[in-house]
Amino acid sequence: MTLTLRTAVILAILTGLMVPSIFINLLSIQRQENALLKNLDEDHKRITDILVLGMQEPLWNLSPDTGKPLLDSVMSDTRIVRVSVQDATLGTFLERNQPERRQGKLRIIPRDVRKQGNVIGKVTVEMHDGAALDSIHQYQLYSIITAAIQLAISPALILLLLQSRVLNPLQRLMAESIRLAKRELSTPFEWKRQDEIGKLGQSLEITRQSLHSLFGELESKNHELEADIQQRRQIEQALRASEDRYRRLVESTNVVPWEANPAEWRFTYVGPQAEVLLGYPLHIWYSEGFLSSYLHQDDRHLAYKLFTEAQDIDRPIEFECRLLGNDSRQVWVMLIATVIPDDAGERHLQGYLIDISARKTTEIELNHYRNHLEELVEQRTKALAAANKELEAFSYSVSHDLRAPLRSVDGFSQVLLEDYADKLDDAGRQYLARIRRATQNMSNLIDDLLNLSKLTRSEIKTQPVNLSEIAIDILQELESSEPKRQVALSIMPNLVTEADPKLIRVALQNLLSNAWKFTAKTANAEIKFGATHIDGQNAFYVSDNGAGFDMTYADKLFGAFQRLHNAQEFEGNGVGLAIVQRIINRHHGRIWTKSTQGQGAIFYFTLPRQAENGTS
Repeated sequence: MTLTLRTAVILAILTGLMVPSIFINLLSIQRQENALLKNLDEDHKRITDILVLGMQEPLWNLSPDTGKPLLDSVMSDTRIVRVSVQDATLGTFLERNQPERRQGKLRIIPRDVRKQGNVIGKVTVEMHDGAALDSIHQYQLYSIITAAIQLAISPALILLLLQSRVLNPLQRLMAESIRLAKRELSTPFEWKRQDEIGKLGQSLEITRQSLHSLFGELESKNHELEADIQQRRQIEQALRASEDRYRRLVESTNVVPWEANPAEWRFTYVGPQAEVLLGYPLHIWYSEGFLSSYLHQDDRHLAYKLFTEAQDIDRPIEFECRLLGNDSRQVWVMLIATVIPDDAGERHLQGYLIDISARKTTEIELNHYRNHLEELVEQRTKALAAANKELEAFSYSVSHDLRAPLRSVDGFSQVLLEDYADKLDDAGRQYLARIRRATQNMSNLIDDLLNLSKLTRSEIKTQPVNLSEIAIDILQELESSEPKRQVALSIMPNLVTEADPKLIRVALQNLLSNAWKFTAKTANAEIKFGATHIDGQNAFYVSDNGAGFDMTYADKLFGAFQRLHNAQEFEGNGVGLAIVQRIINRHHGRIWTKSTQGQGAIFYFTLPRQAENGTS
């Protein structure tokens, strides 16, 4: 919406006068209303408190007549609409109700009547706020009438003063400005007023005089400028001729000059020798992303190095790479680039492509002889891998062969304990029990040995896994196995990662079982499972406040059959953490620990994302 100056000034003045007045009136009305309502609430509470005190004896003595005078006295206040006195046992004790008094909003306060610490009744007082609000409404009407009168008189006075002192002088000032815009500079502007508008008119006269002299100077300057332009044209023609000679000289060599815009990842100039180098026409070289598309796939990361990293260094960058020709041949080139800022401060790249295919062919032949030695190393490595497989097969066979005699020893020991217990003394029965425990422990060791062997041969198949849900299942199983234990468990929700679900469950089972075991003798035991960031990488952790261990021996912790606690103090065979480390390693992660003896331990492990085929 477009307003005239007169309308805009009147609206601005009226707004400046009326808005503060209305705002102050609103604040005053609001303060009065709050004060009246506050007094009303205080009177209401005071009357209710008087009734509570006055009705103690009548309710206690069950004498309604003694309470009626007080009730009538309270009802003499015209703001009271209804008073009810309820006996805790009998119900309604006294009541007065005059609904015709009600005006406005009804306010209700119920209070219990107590005697000797017991609730013997209830007093309810209902009061209206109509009378208090009527006075506020009258004051509001008076404020509105006052504002309307002010709004009717103010515009006429303002417009009269505005027309004589501001608008008429402004119209004259605008007319003279139009003359100035039309370059009618010969007639002077005369202003005799000394106020702000008069000074503005005098400034306009000074501007007229300055423009009159300036236009004269510009005419002479134009003649000089035309002579300079003619001279510059001659210089530009000489520069273009010199540039053409330089380009012909550079393009006649086998070195390919080029320029590039790093922000757009494309060449802005390539020498014509490029067509011979790869066999592509020049317009293909100028296409966006040419270098990243026609670089050998093993060298495409160098395009990022050229167009991104080169902008941040002030020294030349050079590297060797392979370009793909139009006949599927690979051309080795040395790429040399330099960062050159232009007049606007923007950085551009320029450099050379040098064909080094002959030299690289010689290097490849030398590498072939060098690789012959590497083949010998690879053969030895394969032989070592075969030996490892034979060792695993031997371990598997020995483990299975040991099971049969162990089962026999355990079975016969059980028969002796069950069928010949009466023929053995206490020492004999204890020896047989120790034999059974030893055979069972040996069987567990064999199982762990087989599990450790399977981890080396099993295939890793990763998928999204919710570690939080697995941890909850494992800890619930541990709780159900020892329902009398009180352990504070804390599991961070929705910890999802890429892992083999079966293997990662085995790893968490060992870590959480260890935490459960080593907090068995700790009061107020706590076990936590969560995730954190360490050195910019996401890491999961299992922590407890149990027995802990001395970090001096931490390097032995993940070795098979390595234990840092006495077997009588904490059971186990020392294979669990070796299994955990093997599983984490199979996922290309790492595991480490921090602990203080007697203050618990925390195990960290990482699970980097696997390859797309899901195998390791």
